[in-house]
Amino acid sequence: MKKTIILISICMLFLNCTNKEMDNEKIKCEDCLVTKKETALAIAESILFENYGADKIKSERPYIVSIKNDSIWNIKGTFNNGGFGGVFEIEISSRNGEVVKMIHGK
Repeated sequence: MKKTIILISICMLFLNCTNKEMDNEKIKCEDCLVTKKETALAIAESILFENYGADKIKSERPYIVSIKNDSIWNIKGTFNNGGFGGVFEIEISSRNGEVVKMIHGK
């Protein structure tokens, strides 16, 4: 049990560092609508707040943001509570801002 908690803590620390490194990350695409991390986060929060509630989603900050294939923004919540539960994951197309995938674990 202690090994699992330590491993999870190390993973979360790594992911938070990775998230900070992405502060200036942009999609390298001339005809894309969503090229900045801030724009992707604004779209994600708007949709997630409407579907799951602002308080629930805000409690999953800091968000983990990554880019897949230089065309999809992948944004995940951080599990901050002790016990059981899940976090959101949303994928947004950089080309048109369309939500490609949206889930929330339980």
